[in-house]
Amino acid sequence: MTVGWTLLLAIAVPTVGLIAWGVIRGAAQSAREQVRRDLIALGQNRSVVEALALTTGEAAVAFAAPGADGREWMIGWLWWRAELAPDESVRHTMGWTLTYRRARRAAGLPTTRKAREPEFIITRAAES
Repeated sequence: MTVGWTLLLAIAVPTVGLIAWGVIRGAAQSAREQVRRDLIALGQNRSVVEALALTTGEAAVAFAAPGADGREWMIGWLWWRAELAPDESVRHTMGWTLTYRRARRAAGLPTTRKAREPEFIITRAAES
């Protein structure tokens, strides 16, 4: 009887582990695809950030909240950053983070409450 249980456990444990690994990997892949779709769907944010960077000559950053219009995946914050490179071209970075604070840090902004420079928030007017 002990040999039977040992054999069953030797087969069941790796099988359950492989199934769990596959489910977790599939969920992570699905999340990456959703983030990519959201970054592409909200591509106008990238062009606005680029225009702001070209106009001001400074780095510009945009954020999209979890419930923003056009987002399919309602978890985490999307961010875009554009800055002028030394050769006058615009360098883009964008990504996803779980919290607003991490999005600010990833975009290169200070996370302390005492900001040293002014910050502007530009939003679209609500349609009536």
